[in-house]
Amino acid sequence: MKDSCQFQIGGVKTFRLGSRAIMKKSRQIHTGEYKERGLGGNLQNIEKSMREIYIPSGFTPALRDKCSYYMASSDLSIFTEEELAKLKIFVQTDQSGAEALAVAYLCKNGDFRQLFIHGVKPHVYVALHVFKDVWKKKMRESAMVGDIKCDIDEILNTPICDLKSNPYWKDLDRLIKDSDNWSLDQRYYYLAKQTCHSANYGITPQPFRMNILEKSGGKIVISMEDADHFIETYHSLFPEIRDWHRRLRSQVEMTKMMYNLHGHPYQVTSHEIQETQWKELFAWIPQSSIGMITNIAYARLQQYTESENLDWTNLVNCHDSILSECPVGQEKALGAKQQEFIEQSFISPVDDAPFRMRSETQYGFNWAPFKAPDKNKCGLREMKLS
Repeated sequence: MKDSCQFQIGGVKTFRLGSRAIMKKSRQIHTGEYKERGLGGNLQNIEKSMREIYIPSGFTPALRDKCSYYMASSDLSIFTEEELAKLKIFVQTDQSGAEALAVAYLCKNGDFRQLFIHGVKPHVYVALHVFKDVWKKKMRESAMVGDIKCDIDEILNTPICDLKSNPYWKDLDRLIKDSDNWSLDQRYYYLAKQTCHSANYGITPQPFRMNILEKSGGKIVISMEDADHFIETYHSLFPEIRDWHRRLRSQVEMTKMMYNLHGHPYQVTSHEIQETQWKELFAWIPQSSIGMITNIAYARLQQYTESENLDWTNLVNCHDSILSECPVGQEKALGAKQQEFIEQSFISPVDDAPFRMRSETQYGFNWAPFKAPDKNKCGLREMKLS
């Protein structure tokens, strides 16, 4: 099965490619309702739960066990020469924390940037502080603490540069991330992640509540009080983000111009900027920068593939990631090139600090993630390149 799409280049403000079904049209069906139909689909927004049906060239159900063994062992001898001649494997490289990293260097050097410098996941750090009353109890329930007293207040007050030295940090970090799989009323990591994504662009409590409701498919409802608490706690941790908002507002109001990290301009044509427009304007610089990183990397990878006459195929540009396929055994070479082209270097426009985009690479025999211990054994797994 092949799935096709039509890329929409015109009209996309952030340099990210848009994707939709080919010849998409609204048609009336027998019930009288109107439904949109076309050939193929939107390849950039395929649900992760549906991605297992997407497989590389040459893969068949008969090869599933061999491919699963290869994923665990990297032993090419499991395949026959005939199988190796046809079989391909997916390689996907994602920009890691891309928009948040861009925001960190659009802001003055503060704790938000320090999270990236010292390798602390922003979502974990925010969940730790927003839900600080939860973690001591959860640590005891999971038998992490034992007889030694773990002082959560001490961890909360530890400088970011010293967090990883705390003997409880590794387990606490894992515990907070695991909450993404807990019951709906305890999705602490998920709520912190949504807070990071939304508060970076100046969202207010009511739209934030609606975002949570929409993105969770109506499953997670938070009160106005909680929404306000999450956002205000976030900005108390990182006051430099609202400082960036103020500076950008002043610049746009005076000049009606913005520039992304590649130096590309965006002219604001509205005579009067409405308050509801600012979220989109704050988001434009990070989102357009990330979109251009992917587009540039995709083009460079295609040029390299053609110049070296390699049997690699670029499949999907997914805004902040590239999905390609290559012959089995060449996945590390392809992954290294994807990372090389994605990890572009920049200079902070606020203090000239140099930084580089980060990335993570996965490989597998279908497009859905592998989940330990044995769910979707042929799915995408992390690739270690160094």
